[in-house]
Amino acid sequence: MTTLSEQNKAIALRFGKEAWGNVPGWDRVWEELVAEDFVWYFCGSPEPIRGSKACQEFYAGLYRGFPDIQLLTVEHAIAEGDKVAFRTTIKGSHTGEFMGIPPTGKWVSASDLNLFQISNHKIVAWWYELNLLSVMQQMGVIPDVAKVA
Repeated sequence: MTTLSEQNKAIALRFGKEAWGNVPGWDRVWEELVAEDFVWYFCGSPEPIRGSKACQEFYAGLYRGFPDIQLLTVEHAIAEGDKVAFRTTIKGSHTGEFMGIPPTGKWVSASDLNLFQISNHKIVAWWYELNLLSVMQQMGVIPDVAKVA
C-alpha cells in the first residue's frame, strides 16, 4: 500500500513531466490533476495567479515565449504529507513574446524549484521559483554584471 506522501509525489511528478505547454495533451493532464481553485505563486508575478483556468492561460503564455522549451531533468523529489518539492532543469529558445519582451532568438537554460500542495488527489497550490535575472541576462535584455565589471 502506498502512503499519502508517495501518492502525492506521483501526482506532482506526473504534472511536472506531462503538463508542459508544448507536450501534446498537456491541457488534459492539467484538467485531471489541478483543482479548480488552484493558486500559482509564480516568482515573475507580483500577485498569486488564482483559478485553474487563469493559471492555465498564463502558463500557456510562457510557452508561447519559449515554444521549444524542454524539460531536461527532474531531481531531488521530496514528499511529506500534502507537500511535494523537486528541482528541474529546463532550456529553450526565446522565439515568442515573454513577459512583454519581444523575441530575442537566444537560448536560455535554468534550474527551478517547485513546491506543490496536494489535497484529495488534486494540486491546490504551486510555488515556482527560478532565477529570472539569469533568464533575462541570457535573453540579452539585462546586462550580465559579471561581464560588465
